[in-house]
Amino acid sequence: MTGIPAPIELASLFLLLIGIGLAFSDIRLSGWVVGWILLSGALLVQWFRSVLNYSMERGSTGAEIYQAADEWMGLGFSLLIVASMYMMREVLAKHSLAEERVRVVSAAAQDAVVMMDHLGRIAFWNDAGQRIFGYSREEVQGKKLHELIIPAQHRAEFERNFIDFRKTGKGPVIGKTLELAGLRRDGGEIVTEVSVSGVNLDKKWHAICIFRDITERNNAARMLELGNAVEACLDRAEGTSDALRGVIRAICQTQNWDCGRYLRVDDAAGVLRLAEFWNLPGAAIQGFLAAARDITYGPGEGMVGKVWQSGQPLWIADVTKDARAVTVIFKEQSGLRGAFVFPVKAEGKTIGVFAFNSREIPQPHAQFLSTVTAIGSQVGGFLQRMRGKDAYTIVQ
Repeated sequence: MTGIPAPIELASLFLLLIGIGLAFSDIRLSGWVVGWILLSGALLVQWFRSVLNYSMERGSTGAEIYQAADEWMGLGFSLLIVASMYMMREVLAKHSLAEERVRVVSAAAQDAVVMMDHLGRIAFWNDAGQRIFGYSREEVQGKKLHELIIPAQHRAEFERNFIDFRKTGKGPVIGKTLELAGLRRDGGEIVTEVSVSGVNLDKKWHAICIFRDITERNNAARMLELGNAVEACLDRAEGTSDALRGVIRAICQTQNWDCGRYLRVDDAAGVLRLAEFWNLPGAAIQGFLAAARDITYGPGEGMVGKVWQSGQPLWIADVTKDARAVTVIFKEQSGLRGAFVFPVKAEGKTIGVFAFNSREIPQPHAQFLSTVTAIGSQVGGFLQRMRGKDAYTIVQ
């Protein structure tokens, strides 16, 4: 074209050769790149039109040539603009569709899907996260994950591991599935199964965590273990006392109670008396049991008397602050707080109660209540069968 400088011609030839090379190569360009190439081509055509106009004004190009070239370049400019806008629109549509798919899939997921940025802040939180942990998406956005759902005793270790992860994308839990304690918004602890993976975004490592609440599954497994342990105690017991101590020990060890007692009903005296106990070692707990040794309970007196009278289990979070407990044996120095009592029944009648105490405050769950009800009947049936054969001696 007359009047067009040599550099422009070279640039056009260079772009043409690049286009031919890309057309016959295996290189795949993203929609964004193609869109920007088209837009750049449109701007280059517009520049050609400016050069052509300048050339005509100086008399280097004839009016007919200018008019024909300008019309074709104008058409080319419009087509390139339309093509670039269409390509970018398609990219945006696909991007929006991908985001919508991620949103729909994460919303339908039963597991909590959480993404942490390189600073440990929550960048993504799906609906299951609210169902499992109790926090809404708005409440957690931008907050530190470990400050919300990691129990206090595990936070220091979590922070150490995350500092190493954000530098290298590697760590002791990356690519693994493990059980971790989780903290709900209401303060309750759950057991979660979590898998963690890393993703590099903008040259910074982000962590994606998938949490599954397995509390009920673990409770069911522990209850099955407890039921089997109690059954084994009763089957291999050499006598009534041996069986009762074994049952108390099994419940304490599987449910983390510090001590347990069995109090039998003395029909003649109309009271409950201590018959057997088991405890973890410790002077404070032994002192508590020594104080409880000679105390008897009438119907409705203290926790054990209330359970005897009602025939229903009773749980107290802090025996030192609850009037239903006999406070004379629950001294501050014993450290005991949590208490749980349930009846032992035979032929529909309460013949004794099991009482358990702990320095922690373990709240019984529905599966535990169902299991101890069955244990109470199981032990009650055993004691009825053993009546007269092996009468246990009241603890002295």
